[in-house]
Amino acid sequence: MNFGTWILKGVLRGLGALPLKFHYFFGDLFGGMMEKMIHYRNNELTINLSRGFPELSYGDIKSLKKRFYRHFGEITMESLWFYGSHGGARIHRQHIEEIVNPEELTRLAGLTSGSVMVMYAHSGNWELIGGIVEYDYSGRPNPQNEQNVCVVYRKVSSKTWDSIMRASRTAALKDPKHFQGYIESEQFVRYVYDHSDEQKFYYVITDQRPYFKAPEYVRVRFMSQMCNTMSACAALARKFGMPVTFLSTRQVRRGLYRLEYIPICDDPSTMTVEQIMQRYYDLLEKEIRLQPWNYLWTHRRWA
Repeated sequence: MNFGTWILKGVLRGLGALPLKFHYFFGDLFGGMMEKMIHYRNNELTINLSRGFPELSYGDIKSLKKRFYRHFGEITMESLWFYGSHGGARIHRQHIEEIVNPEELTRLAGLTSGSVMVMYAHSGNWELIGGIVEYDYSGRPNPQNEQNVCVVYRKVSSKTWDSIMRASRTAALKDPKHFQGYIESEQFVRYVYDHSDEQKFYYVITDQRPYFKAPEYVRVRFMSQMCNTMSACAALARKFGMPVTFLSTRQVRRGLYRLEYIPICDDPSTMTVEQIMQRYYDLLEKEIRLQPWNYLWTHRRWA
């Protein structure tokens, strides 16, 4: 790590140590700046919301965009706050994330001696998922730990920012330096093969358009339109007999997200890859329609 990266990490960690209320104050300013001054991906946002909600009027879309930018400011500053967390104590005190049904994950783990596939989206604050083992489980058993949880990410082109993002996403862990479950997407398939004799909980963001060119893609219906989708999760689940679940992330209020495991299939051999992916997108769409601003609309969603 070069000196500049070391200094930048120190500054960000210092800022992250400040109270969450401080971050929300500046999150409001940041969200307003992105909306009114920078117009961050404004055209993409307008197109996506208009396509996803054709029944809404121009005024409704404008109001939804405003609410989205406010939430965008929130999640940006929450991620900075998360960077200042060490171990699980601060996460527990703040109670920013709670798991409503950890027994569902325990049930799925009991169905197999192999792993469990957890598919989730850019909803709630996906950047906090690295602290999943430290969230509030209301005193109920948690089958996850820092040895069996794996979070798949996509490498950032800048080595400096890739290092910073890793430090941020694993900041809440008790032993982030030795955490082996932070897996780059290009290494994901090989990792699953290499650890096929172990029980892991794989957390994979699955609402992105495919990263790589291929002769054909799995096509699903999402928000009343057809789109190309990643399908590695479903294919790997079928290959290794992994139960598959959707992780729902809804915002209860500012500073509290409620996570729920919703089963997609206990036995992946009973569904095709296309059926697994369609079930995932059906659940995601249901969640989006309940909280349309609680989703990352600034990236292209349809081919």
